[in-house]
Amino acid sequence: MNILITGGSGYLGQFLVHGLAEQGYTVHYTYGSRQLASAPAGVVAHKVDLATGEGLAQAFEQTPFHAVVNCAAISQPALCETEPDKARAVNVPSFLVDCLLRQEQARGGLRALLVHISTDQVFDGSRALWKEEEAGRPVNVYGKSKLEAEEHILARLPEPHPVAVLRSSIIYGPPAPDPVPRPLFLQFVASAVSNPDKPTAFFADEYRSPVHVQDLCRLTQLLIAAHGQKLEAQQQPQGQGAAAAVVPRKAAEALAPGELAAVAARRHRVYNAGGPERLSRVDMARQVADCLGCGHGSIESVPSASVARGVVSPPDISMDISRLQTDLGFRPAAFRDAIRDILLPPAGK
Repeated sequence: MNILITGGSGYLGQFLVHGLAEQGYTVHYTYGSRQLASAPAGVVAHKVDLATGEGLAQAFEQTPFHAVVNCAAISQPALCETEPDKARAVNVPSFLVDCLLRQEQARGGLRALLVHISTDQVFDGSRALWKEEEAGRPVNVYGKSKLEAEEHILARLPEPHPVAVLRSSIIYGPPAPDPVPRPLFLQFVASAVSNPDKPTAFFADEYRSPVHVQDLCRLTQLLIAAHGQKLEAQQQPQGQGAAAAVVPRKAAEALAPGELAAVAARRHRVYNAGGPERLSRVDMARQVADCLGCGHGSIESVPSASVARGVVSPPDISMDISRLQTDLGFRPAAFRDAIRDILLPPAGK
């Protein structure tokens, strides 16, 4: 199976590039200014300007893609406020959808799965534990551009086009294989709570559902494997030659019994893909401090209104993930358990 990861040089994208390549998929990724020095052998890089689409059509002309994971976004809310036109151009993947539809016409009806990474910021934050079907009323440019992206994709790729929109939250995990140009959430918090000489302010009244990067990768891998099995079944009578999709043996063997069947039978196209908990930033900081055994002395609990950020931020965009759990049987890790494995890995790991 040929997989394209747009935004493959970003934080989540890098873990997907490595994880899917290790499972035996043929992985391609797009980058803007720098290729991945750490990319495994056989991974193909495509220089693409996602604001204009330049370079994207050429990638699709060269390779039939069976699945596309769209991680590309301008995801800094403050930057989106200052450059709203650019944010919309990048965050609403109109050129990518164009390419998917052209591929279907040019390659005998080949419909690639699109896994689109969205955000909890499509909600206005007026209450807790949002459900997928509740109306999104984003309060900033970033959230508005991401909600428009969801609507654009679902309108232009209606069923039976295979689409999965995953609304993530704060994504945390270990450092990426290649450096990324912005501070990583967990590493920033760990450094801050470990510094007894300089208290750091954390918001007590902003709530999220933080998700481990590896949980998002595992969910994406499940969706791709399930789609690959469907393509295999469709192709057996026809034998589509070079365009045939095959789920690598290693990827299939990594699946738990019944896991693939649950994902293949999914009933929805949009999923809240956060972690299982509603946590404030103070909650997260305290759990990191507890993990490191450094106490809470460096954690200053403050209201979000006390800091001028140049952008409106929704106060509570924690998400109800019961659809993810019920439909797909998928259960992401609790924050406390996951950070222990990241910050205090077992010897030899």
